[in-house]
Amino acid sequence: MATSHGEQLERLERSLKEALAIVQATPRQDLRAQDWLETAAQVGTHLSESRDALAEVRQDVVGGARTALLLYFRSHPGETLHPHQLEGVAAIRAWARRIRELRGIGWQIDTLGAGAEAPYRLAASHLEETVATSESTLESIGGKNPGERLIEYLLHISPWPASPQQLERVAKTPTWRQEIRELVDQGWLIQSHDDAPKEIPPGHFRLANLEG
Repeated sequence: MATSHGEQLERLERSLKEALAIVQATPRQDLRAQDWLETAAQVGTHLSESRDALAEVRQDVVGGARTALLLYFRSHPGETLHPHQLEGVAAIRAWARRIRELRGIGWQIDTLGAGAEAPYRLAASHLEETVATSESTLESIGGKNPGERLIEYLLHISPWPASPQQLERVAKTPTWRQEIRELVDQGWLIQSHDDAPKEIPPGHFRLANLEG
């Protein structure tokens, strides 16, 4: 079932408009240091509100910041991605830490240069099967609820299918199949044996169409 995010998006729009209004009201000439500091402080407050609104929507439609970053990388394999893009996707200040966590799991994410402005690139479009299906990958999964944990795991393991045993361990609930159905209803393209009988064993599931 689709969920409305009108309130969060209105909050995002309002905070950005208020930040813009503060900038527009700032004198273009004879700008004093103290006046600028007050302007910068107010703009910073509204940008923080904008990040909070982004994070609320991200949590609802994708899940945690690490999952959002991985989904964005996997949607843009081999592309050069700027830190500002990645911070927007993660909607948290500690986004670089989440990238380090992804590298620790096995994702080959390159930093193209040095310094805070250096861009990133996902060098390999997916994990090797032995890494994707490993015990360490399974144990690395976080998430506040079963749906979040299932999506993160399916995102790590794709294009390989996940077994019922793996999915139940990740979801931490025997009703994980219902969680899968709810994720499908939310728009996630999760395939079963019925969708690809030659590629997906019975009872297994796979998250599809990540790289297009």
